Amino acid sequence: MDEKDKMPLPEEFETFEELAEFWDTHDLEDYAELLTTVSVEVVPDPTHEYVIVLSESLNRMMQKAQKQEGVSVGTLVNLWVQERLQQYGELSSS
Repeated sequence: MDEKDKMPLPEEFETFEELAEFWDTHDLEDYAELLTTVSVEVVPDPTHEYVIVLSESLNRMMQKAQKQEGVSVGTLVNLWVQERLQQYGELSSS
């Protein structure tokens, strides 16, 4: 497709349906120059799951941190828990 004929890639999509509609009607190859390489860590089935309840303000802060770090909320929480437990282990062993 000519550059002049190509629809610009939207900055954001309002819904998943809008995102799906765009890619159902456009060829990813036409946007190859916009792609970036990412590293992904695949973790096999987690051994334990926890459910936490956050206040609205904590949830907003969590979403902001998640976007800034570029990882899922679950990954971010897992990293924070690991860091804190490592500190706890260091404190309790002294």
